[in-house]
Amino acid sequence: MNSYLFFLGQNSLLSQAELASLIPEAKLTTPHQSIIKLDSPTSLDLPSLGCRLGGTVKIAVLKQTSSAKQLQDDLVKLLLDQQAKNFSLNLLESTNQESYELSNEVKQRLVDNQLRTRFIAPTSTGISPVIITKQKAVELTIDSDFNIYQTTWVHSFKSWINRDRRKPFVTPKSGMLPPKLARIMVNLAVGDKDPGGLTLLDPFCGTGTILMEAALQGIKVIGSDLSADKVAGTKTNLDWLDENQACAPLKPATVFQANATNLKDQLVDQIDLIVTEPTLGPASPSQDKLSDIAHGLQKLYLGALKHWALFLKPQARVVIALPIFHGQNRSYTTADFIDARENLGYNTLRNDLIFTRPGAQIERQIVVLEKQ
Repeated sequence: MNSYLFFLGQNSLLSQAELASLIPEAKLTTPHQSIIKLDSPTSLDLPSLGCRLGGTVKIAVLKQTSSAKQLQDDLVKLLLDQQAKNFSLNLLESTNQESYELSNEVKQRLVDNQLRTRFIAPTSTGISPVIITKQKAVELTIDSDFNIYQTTWVHSFKSWINRDRRKPFVTPKSGMLPPKLARIMVNLAVGDKDPGGLTLLDPFCGTGTILMEAALQGIKVIGSDLSADKVAGTKTNLDWLDENQACAPLKPATVFQANATNLKDQLVDQIDLIVTEPTLGPASPSQDKLSDIAHGLQKLYLGALKHWALFLKPQARVVIALPIFHGQNRSYTTADFIDARENLGYNTLRNDLIFTRPGAQIERQIVVLEKQ
């Protein structure tokens, strides 16, 4: 059995759902609220897997199993073997003081062995990918059973920042879907299938964030939007992505202007997946209008899902981000209409995934559907 620790992003439930979707045969446990332990019968290709993930920032591999008596000796040997100039020790389920004392003792033994080194104090989930990358730090994580894991993969933080902040076309009036959330949504739709053989549609493509994250995985992407400006902007962003971010040329994308409830006749390819964030309504809705806004959006979403059922393949997945509005006295969940419509033509796989930010009046509920 191969054992790994996945250090998750800000939304651990979404990150865990992404892992379970991509590696359904793996056993997942939670030694920490922001860390997933994954046991797999086969060895994982971490560079390939890591580059697909949106909700994981670091991955550590089990190096060896130690004991309370042997732990310090084993840590010293591991660090000496790698001539670690910078290191960090993270003891799960231990206090910061215990980690600090162990790190000091290990450092002194390394110095006694003629290795000039320094330790970097961790948080509860270790040190950041930025520190690991820039300072070439060796990070070791020790769980309650004295298993020693070493971080071997960290996410490409520069690439994520570039796609989030430096793409040429943005519009503050749209939902500003974060690229990491877009990637997670794509992975919830793809599951354990080969992404290179799939075609994905985003019928509310906006600035193209979902299409960009899907295209980077080798998926053929199709986008549409009611706004001609957004169609043009999405094309600009995809061209920028191809020139600046892609390791290999992207597959040709199709982007056109259309109403999301009436685009069947403009589609040439069969659609395997729909991943989308439709319009979420006003950015700052009036409290006394929330009920009307939610009801109006539900009518739009219902019409769209009915239309999409006309051209989706059987068992095709739809992953859609729907708003939850929080008023002073109650909340309005726009996804409620799905379960109330038995003849809609979809099975609900998940509706328990929520993405939110502190102080936000609108939350996103990520719903995963499967075409019957």
